[in-house]
Formats: sequence, C-alpha cells, structure tokens
Amino acid sequence: MTKITVNNYDLDEEQLKPVLENAKYSLIIAGAGSGKTLTLIGKIKYMLENQLIKPEEICMISFTNEATNNLKKNILKNCHVEVPTFTFHKLALDILKKEHVSYKIARPDLLEFTIQEFFETKCFGNTFLIKKCYKIFDIPFFFSWKKVLESAKFPEYKKQILTFVNLFKANGYFEKNLKDILRKAKKEPLLYVIYAIYLLYENDKESSGTLDFDDIILKTTLYLKEHACTLPYKLLIIDEFQDTSLCRFQFVQEILKKTDASLCVVGDDYQSIYHFSGCDLTIFLNFASYFPNVKTYKLETTYRNSDELVKTAGRFIQKNPNQVKKELKSSKHIEKPIKLIYYKNLDSILERVLEMIPEDKEIFILGRNHFDLKKYTKNLTYSMKENNEITFFKFPNRKIRFLTVHAAKGLESDVVILLNLENTLYGFPTLLKDEKILSYIKNQQPYPFEEERRLFYVGLTRTKSLIYVLIPKFNPSCFIKEIKKDKNVENLFL
Repeated sequence: MTKITVNNYDLDEEQLKPVLENAKYSLIIAGAGSGKTLTLIGKIKYMLENQLIKPEEICMISFTNEATNNLKKNILKNCHVEVPTFTFHKLALDILKKEHVSYKIARPDLLEFTIQEFFETKCFGNTFLIKKCYKIFDIPFFFSWKKVLESAKFPEYKKQILTFVNLFKANGYFEKNLKDILRKAKKEPLLYVIYAIYLLYENDKESSGTLDFDDIILKTTLYLKEHACTLPYKLLIIDEFQDTSLCRFQFVQEILKKTDASLCVVGDDYQSIYHFSGCDLTIFLNFASYFPNVKTYKLETTYRNSDELVKTAGRFIQKNPNQVKKELKSSKHIEKPIKLIYYKNLDSILERVLEMIPEDKEIFILGRNHFDLKKYTKNLTYSMKENNEITFFKFPNRKIRFLTVHAAKGLESDVVILLNLENTLYGFPTLLKDEKILSYIKNQQPYPFEEERRLFYVGLTRTKSLIYVLIPKFNPSCFIKEIKKDKNVENLFL
C-alpha cells in the first residue's frame, strides 16, 4: 500500500482513499478530529511528488486568515514549496488585481454601524418606520423612544437584522427580491425596518464607491462571466466547505468553467456553525447534485476524542435528520468522559472543577457567549493575557485559555470546561428567536435549535480526554435533559 506521511503521521486507509483515487469532483466528509488537514496536505504532497500537478496550478481556499496561514505553513513544512492559498475574498481580490480591475473596500463594520445609526436617529424621522419599531418592541407609541433603545430585546433585533442582511446578500439577492418578500409578508413589521436599513447600507456604499466582501465576490463572479480571463488552476481544494454561501459557490463555479479544474471539498455538516455570516448548509448536503460523477468519502476515525465521547455526541447530533449520517469511531477509550457538574452556587464552582483536573493538563474554558466567563469569575482573582490565556491566583501553574465555542472550532485541548448550560435567554442553547424572520430566505425548514445543537457538538468534541459541563441545578439547559441519562455521562452534584 502507498505510504503518505504528513506531520510525522501516516495517512490511514480512509484518508488515503480520496488522495489516491484523485477524482475529478470529490466530497470528503470529515468527522471531528479525523485528520482532514492531514488528508488535504497528503493529497497535495502526493500530486506534487508524482508530478501530477505544479504548485502554482493548485488553489487552496479556506474561510479565515488564521486557517489559510496554518495551511500555508503546513504545506511548506510537508511539501517544501508554496502553494497559492486564499480566503474567498483574497482570491477574488487577487483575480481583480491581476485583471487590473479597480475597487475600494468598505469598512468591515459598516452594516453594524448603519443598523445602530438607524435606531439612534429614530429612523431618520420616518413616522411609518417609527410606528413599526414600536410594534416590534411591543412598546406603546406614546412612550419615549429611549424605551426602544433600552429594551432588553434591542441587541436581539439588531443581531436578527445583521444576520438577515448577511444571509440575503450571501444568497445573491438584490432589492427586487426584498420587495417580493415584503409583498408576501406585509404583516411582518421587522421586514419593513430591514428593507429601510438595507437601502441605507447599499446607498452608503454606492455614494462612497465602496464594496463589502459579498459585493467583491459578486463583482469578481460577474467579471469572470463576462470577460476572457486566464487562470492557472487545475485543482481547487476548499476547506470547511460546510460554511460556504451561495455567492461563494457561484464564484467557484465560474472559476471551474474558466479552468476545467478538478474540485475537492472537505467539511463536516455537524460543525456548520456560521449561519449568521451567510453560510448555506444545503450546498454541502446537495454537493453531489451539482457535478457529474461526484465521489464521496467519509473520514470516520477520530484521533482526538474517546470512542465513548463520539458515540454520545453522535447520538445527540443525529437527532436532526437534515444531515449526513456518520458513525465516528476511536481506538481511545475513557469511561464516562462527559462530566455534568450541577451546582447551586456558581461563585466557587469553577475553582472546584479546576481542583479536579491534574496540573499538567492544558485546559480550554469554553463559553456560548463572550461574556459567559464573567459570571463564573466575578469573585475570583485572575489575570488574562492578549490571547485569552488565564492565570488564576489560586492555580499559578495552570495553562488555561478562554474561548467562545465558535472561536474554538478546529482547536483542541487536553481537558475542556464548558460554561453556561442553563435555560435562559443567553444560555446554551440561546433562546433568542430568529427562525421566523429568517425563514423567508432559508432553503429548508429549520430543526429546533438546529445551529445551537451543532455548536454544542463542537464544544463537546474539543477535548482529548474529559469535558466538564457546568449546569445550574435548578435551571438546566434542554440539551442536558437529552444527554444526562446517556451511559457515557457522569452526573456530579457539587
């Protein structure tokens, strides 16, 4: 059998198959901790060593600057050459630059700024919109506008508007599409506000001659459609494909038309957690319908988690039927790796859990929200460095890092402590509702807490050994009610 070594690890049979078969169109469904990065780099290494492709003919795409930088380093380390590696936006900008197409990029927080400005200026004096806002926030019209701005619902609605506009643009929709939605849903006051904010946002960019990230991808896609353009690529590899959007996918399709390149995508629908930024999971789920003779591969052996943990996490995540069924397995065994810690008093619970963990273990503390750590540490003495590395006064030799679950995706630690599994508005799952308004642009009916469920799955699978889940005894999350009787779960009352 062919042996391919990446980062001193030999690729296993599951990982070797998509590398050696080298299909024209391939989808690699990679479970948590199953070595997807090793597989991608193994594919590049094999093709380069066998002179099947030149480095400059490969286009590697991932979703964040951090991910692309890590891929670049790993490719250079294992293949001893540089391979073109981009985010979608950087690839679009690279094409525009080489084609001498001019552009100006809008400030990244412009949409958030526009939403805030709209409310702070009282809808720019538009009485119709002012009345809609009072209705949205369920506040009588004769009350002060300050009641709207100070409403507990205000952050929730700002987030819904931001998510709606991001999804709307990422799906390649324009003003006429939003007008159609408004005609169908005249009784939704929030849609009128969204429409007004969308127009303000688009007009602001037009007047300043700037483009946001989605505009840049749309502009590049249109350019590729309308102009003769020579691109060097013979192989496109897309990492984290579960997080792609329609406009990104259409961009890729235009590149393929121009180049007749092969396409290899890798991802895990169980870990699709960026819906708010425009990703459309249906593209991943329906990938085989877009191209002829698609080869699908599954990486189901995890090298991070114990078999007990992935079996429990798998049973939890697979309750949503709108996913690809996978059966992860591991040769690592740990009895009851999921520790549910029920507490009455949260003031000391974090220290009490830290006392249970050996000193030589690296620890992640994960929160659903950025502010989750504060309520568990308000009576504790600690310092925090720039990368969120924490040193507690009581545990000076500990290496601990705080991250949101979103930020921890793709990372791992010896031990994980997961905070905030309570049944509250900002608990886990969050009880903030956005399904109704987003249903006007979603491609399928949502499963209850669909993305929150995937987020919890990501949290569970960050650990290489044990995970301690902190739960208020008298108000547990609905997710805890689902898993507490599982055979691989231990319930502890502190």
